[in-house]
Amino acid sequence: MNHYRKVVIFLILLISCYKDPRPIEIFEIDNDKIERKALIIGVDGVRSEAISSNSTPFIYNTLSKKNVYFNLSSIVEEHTLSGPNWSSLLTGVHLNKHNVTDNSFNNHNLHQHPPFFKYIEDLTIQKNTVSIVNWQPINDNIISTHVDYSISNINDSNVFNTAKELLINLNPFNPDLVFIHFDELDAVGHQYGFSSLNIEYINQLNILDSYIEELYKLIEEKRSFGEDWIIFIVSDHGGDGTSHYDNNNPHINKTLFISEHPSITFKNNYINNMTDLPISIMTFLGLYNNNFYSNTDGNVIFFEED
Repeated sequence: MNHYRKVVIFLILLISCYKDPRPIEIFEIDNDKIERKALIIGVDGVRSEAISSNSTPFIYNTLSKKNVYFNLSSIVEEHTLSGPNWSSLLTGVHLNKHNVTDNSFNNHNLHQHPPFFKYIEDLTIQKNTVSIVNWQPINDNIISTHVDYSISNINDSNVFNTAKELLINLNPFNPDLVFIHFDELDAVGHQYGFSSLNIEYINQLNILDSYIEELYKLIEEKRSFGEDWIIFIVSDHGGDGTSHYDNNNPHINKTLFISEHPSITFKNNYINNMTDLPISIMTFLGLYNNNFYSNTDGNVIFFEED
């Protein structure tokens, strides 16, 4: 398409004696989409059946009625821990490639399969990227230096308030891609139990639902001023009892994956996987990178526009 600007970046190649250089990295930028923005809300430890009109009224009653992709049976990786699943969600490849099999991140392969933020930061245009997380290993091990601004190891209330400061007051800058991570639901599940019958777990879901409602309203206000935002709400695993180690348990191996945009047509009856987030965001932003697209295991969850 003639509205694409192709930027070819020739990497410095170390040519071995066998003359086997790495592939040239190619970027394509759709100028009709490049001003778009994305908010990713990560909620650790969401048990699908706990999402209801009573426990999470905003998520369930509002987002499920709008133009959304809404899946409460999103299948997680076979290792039902945070490390493997946040790695898959943020890199777009399964654990057989990124090799994060537990929360230690030992012997990972994230240098070869980096988070999708890297491909955005490698562009010749400026895109302001942010990661605000409660669980510090996400930033330390996965997102690392691939964003412009990051904060780690803060409680959920501070994650929420930092995100609000960013979106309302544009402090420290006007963001284009924001990832935030809430972890206290998972902590409550480990202490009291992951269950819709557990009042502590439901109360924490209520708090998170109110956070998400307020963030959504901020995005709606930005949309009213002409900014084009897509929203994702994702989780890494569910839980049963006070753990999430049994990968055959549907209360553990199923969680939520939600996306909302006022005009995009989402695929009907599509069953997403944990690697669909990066390619969906890259496509929405009008960005193509041959290395990312040739390696990702994900699929776009909406119908692509002409």
